[in-house]
Amino acid sequence: MSSVVAAIVGIPIMIGIGWLVWYVWNNNRLLDKKLASGDLELLDSTSYKVTEVIRAPAGSRVEKIALQPMAVDMSGYVRKALPDGRIALVPIAVNQEIKSVHSSMHTNQQPPSQ
Repeated sequence: MSSVVAAIVGIPIMIGIGWLVWYVWNNNRLLDKKLASGDLELLDSTSYKVTEVIRAPAGSRVEKIALQPMAVDMSGYVRKALPDGRIALVPIAVNQEIKSVHSSMHTNQQPPSQ
């Protein structure tokens, strides 16, 4: 008797779980297909929330970078992190805009002419 009750309860639950797995898999497959084809209807769809649209070459990534406050040294220099990880002290003029910064990465590069 208990095996009949287990079958009556268990079979619909297994069918429900199977349908849910197929539904999620199918929605992901359809979304990948729409993204690959560049379907513009995704932008207005109520099913998906679009927070940012980026046009970039295949394989590109978007990384969030936390902005760091610039520490101004009292001697008129600003600490700047270079792409290779080194720290450079860039001179600034007091009460003036920075018009150009000479790259300290390449010693043979001439500063831009103004």
